[in-house]
Amino acid sequence: MQKKIFRHILFLSFFLGPAMIQAQPAGLKQSLLELNRAFALQTDSILKPYLAPDFSVATYTGEYARQTLAAILKNYRLDSLTYLEAKQQAAGWMVKVKVHGGKTNHSTIHLDQSFRLLHIGLADQLYGMNRDTAAKKLAVIPFEVHNGSIIVTVTINKSKRPLRLLFDTGADGMMLGKSLADTIGLSVSYKNNASVAGGSIDIDVSENNNVHFNGFTLDGQSIAIFDRLGEGIDGILGNTVAQRYITAVNYAKKEITLYSFGQFTPPHNAHVVPVEANSGNIKINAVLSIHKEKPLKASFIFDTGAGYELIVFRPFVLKHKLLVDNFRVDSNGSTMSLGVNSPVFFGKAALLEIPPSIRLPLLTVALMGSAGGTAGPSHIDGSLGVKFISRYNFTINLMDKYIAFSKRDTK
Repeated sequence: MQKKIFRHILFLSFFLGPAMIQAQPAGLKQSLLELNRAFALQTDSILKPYLAPDFSVATYTGEYARQTLAAILKNYRLDSLTYLEAKQQAAGWMVKVKVHGGKTNHSTIHLDQSFRLLHIGLADQLYGMNRDTAAKKLAVIPFEVHNGSIIVTVTINKSKRPLRLLFDTGADGMMLGKSLADTIGLSVSYKNNASVAGGSIDIDVSENNNVHFNGFTLDGQSIAIFDRLGEGIDGILGNTVAQRYITAVNYAKKEITLYSFGQFTPPHNAHVVPVEANSGNIKINAVLSIHKEKPLKASFIFDTGAGYELIVFRPFVLKHKLLVDNFRVDSNGSTMSLGVNSPVFFGKAALLEIPPSIRLPLLTVALMGSAGGTAGPSHIDGSLGVKFISRYNFTINLMDKYIAFSKRDTK
């Protein structure tokens, strides 16, 4: 009973607040009041009108962020938040608060210009992110290059067997083949269904694994187990890395450098391209012109695991009649994605534009034919592959939602 009374007293102190909060706009005070209520009532329902369209928790955005927030409010215990000070910034407001009865004493909350919640420091910190500190260099991971593809060597758990994994930003997690998973002793935690380029398949999943590379450990990893993977590799290392760290790839040095999330300056003269990561994939909005007179808006996955410059999925091809609209087919073949085979037709696109500053004329494009399946996620039109990506060194920063492309020195 004393605990409950104490919570209400602190809640009232936040509502009344120090005298400083009276000088702040009413919209800011109301949003912070509702956040405090949400923690007290352990529900996100009252916060929905107060969340910004691009609200995020760590690297999660969209519905993923809202689901994550709901889980945090339900499970994270604190007594109250009290206002300390607020600063207006370019994107909106940064508010410092004191945390009563939580696992930390102080935190920050970011709001947009309309006083809607952008980021909640307490929530970010549960996923290892602090937006208000400088990013720190954590690890340098060497890699091999095969036709632009990036191969890293790892060990898993207590196994000493070195494994060669494809660094694949088109995959939302880690994957191994079944026979290899059995050999190194991975245990199956549950079964799941996975989307692939030509449809979907059933898989096993192993949880809470530790992945070691070059003195650095990626802990708590879930690993999907497939019956078969591509030849020449032992598995796939997907976006589980970019979801947890700023990830800089340098082809000249053959190194991946990992930084903690925090304040980070992209390389000088880089093309900084905004991205979305709502569904586990990294999505880039672009304009594709198969013919100069017909520019088409499209959304492409940033996919270092795709061996193309650009592959366009079947729904987009059908919608815009790309294969029957005077597209010159230079060659044809097929693509295999985790056991699902799809025909593809190769030719040239007049222009690919990636705002704000990348323009690539006469890009080789692969148009996907009928595969008898769904032929890709409905919200994605295709994949920007490694033959495009390897033209650049690149830095993925999902905290600030961009990829910085730096032209490689080919001398």
